[in-house]
Order: sequence, then structure tokens, then C-alpha cells
Amino acid sequence: MIGKHGRTINALQSLAQLFLNHHGAAHVMVELDVADYRERRAATLARLADNTAREVVASGKPIYLDPMPSFERKQIHAALASNHYVTTYSAGKEPHRAVVIEPA
Repeated sequence: MIGKHGRTINALQSLAQLFLNHHGAAHVMVELDVADYRERRAATLARLADNTAREVVASGKPIYLDPMPSFERKQIHAALASNHYVTTYSAGKEPHRAVVIEPA
């Protein structure tokens, strides 16, 4: 159900969100979860953010992460919001939008 790199569950979540938006429930957020995938993914993203921030500080060069959905990019931005040594922003066009982490 999760699919490779979470693509299947993310696609089903997007379809459910579009369906609800189309039927007048625009303010309802849909989050599909199977076997605590979302919790495990959030922990993985937090580790990725911390490790990448350390690498950016050590090298002094920006790092582009792999493209990811907006709700995952938000988790990266939030994880590094209090880090005064790096800044983050999103670059690219959907669906290939990625987080860039660079020295502050």
C-alpha cells in the first residue's frame, strides 16, 4: 500500500484530497497512514535534515535534497527553522520541487 518511496500512499492521499475539495470540503486535510509510515517518515526526514545541515556547515556549500511532496518539504523546513547556521528554501517546479539547505 505504501509503494516505492511512499509514492502510492502519497498518490492516494492526493486523490482523496482532490475528491474532497471537489465536493466542497476544501478545509479538510487528508492524511493516509499505513503501519505508522508517516511517523517513521517524519523521523527519517528529521534525521536527514540534521545530517544535511551538519554537512552544509562543514563544507560551506548548499545541498539540494531530492524532490519531495510539499508536506515533506515543510517538515524539513520546520526541523531546521531553529538552526542559526543554515537556511532553507524550496526550488524547482512541482512535482520536482526540492529543499535547498545552505549556510546562513
